[in-house]
Amino acid sequence: MLAPSQKHPQSSGFSLAELLVVLGIITMLIALLLPAIPKVRRQANSTVCKSNLRQCGFSLLMYANENKGRLFPENWGSDKSREQRWPVYVFRPPVWNPPVMKCPDDPQPREDHSYVLNAHLSDKKVRYGKSPGIPVDRAVWMGEKVSTSDDYYMENTGPSSDFDSIVEQYRHGVNLGSNYLYLDTHVGSEPPVMTEGLLDPWDVPGESPGADSTASASAIRQTTGGHG
Repeated sequence: MLAPSQKHPQSSGFSLAELLVVLGIITMLIALLLPAIPKVRRQANSTVCKSNLRQCGFSLLMYANENKGRLFPENWGSDKSREQRWPVYVFRPPVWNPPVMKCPDDPQPREDHSYVLNAHLSDKKVRYGKSPGIPVDRAVWMGEKVSTSDDYYMENTGPSSDFDSIVEQYRHGVNLGSNYLYLDTHVGSEPPVMTEGLLDPWDVPGESPGADSTASASAIRQTTGGHG
């Protein structure tokens, strides 16, 4: 028997009211956090996409260094067999659909690539180390394409421009827009507002007489280890 001075320990469990309060707080936190999850995922995917474009940029630099400044192989797009398309001539090992050509926010792109080259550069005879007629940090080298497009180049100017039908401006959402590789090799995000009022934002004037981007030419040799 228990001594008269001993008492049964009191229960330390939660009451029903306390459990309901805890459940209410958890539900409120979930409701606050859920809308942020897609945003965080898109930001993470955009970061991976930027990394892919940087790697593409490095491979394109190597190609330019080995081909007298030519920015990419011309006219080797979806009208050719897969083994003859431009990625085969740029990436090592040669492959028509390297993983870095796919954005994580574009899981099933047509012809297994998410990015498209700016053919205006080759049309205007722009080579690496030469001025495109605008600052090199604003000249698009490569960008994101519409998932349903099989194009490898963004081309045609004027009223017949392919910009609206080929270039994806909203890949990572309205606020983040899409990612772009520029001719100075930096990668950045641009919201769709960059294209307002412009017929073709990727077009370039071409090299002005006497214009030379010596710093860019030096950068390609330093980055790739080339000497000319």
